[in-house]
Amino acid sequence: MIERIDDLPDGVIGMRAVGMFSVADYVDSIEPEVERVEAANVALRLLLHLGPDFSGFGEGAWGELTRELRTTSFHRGAVVTDDSTIRTGIALLRFALHGHVRSFGNEDYAKAASWVAA
Repeated sequence: MIERIDDLPDGVIGMRAVGMFSVADYVDSIEPEVERVEAANVALRLLLHLGPDFSGFGEGAWGELTRELRTTSFHRGAVVTDDSTIRTGIALLRFALHGHVRSFGNEDYAKAASWVAA
């Protein structure tokens, strides 16, 4: 399930994964927000928190997320997680992405929020 994070600076879309992250979560929660920002022709700033309540990706969800990340134009995107596999994946993908995308550990959540808002 995806929950919206409301206590972020203006212009930042924040999403928190709780439990298993599914393809439906992306399609129903994140994709409409990204499309709304693109239609408004403003810079996309997205923070995705895969914190302690995140239990993993459901079937096909990691592939869908990374496929969408590669085709989306970001001003800045931050993935916040302590999962080293996800952080490594983001580090490898960032060269194929359109814009600045970084990963941060959970202890650096506030730093990630500030960075993505800049």
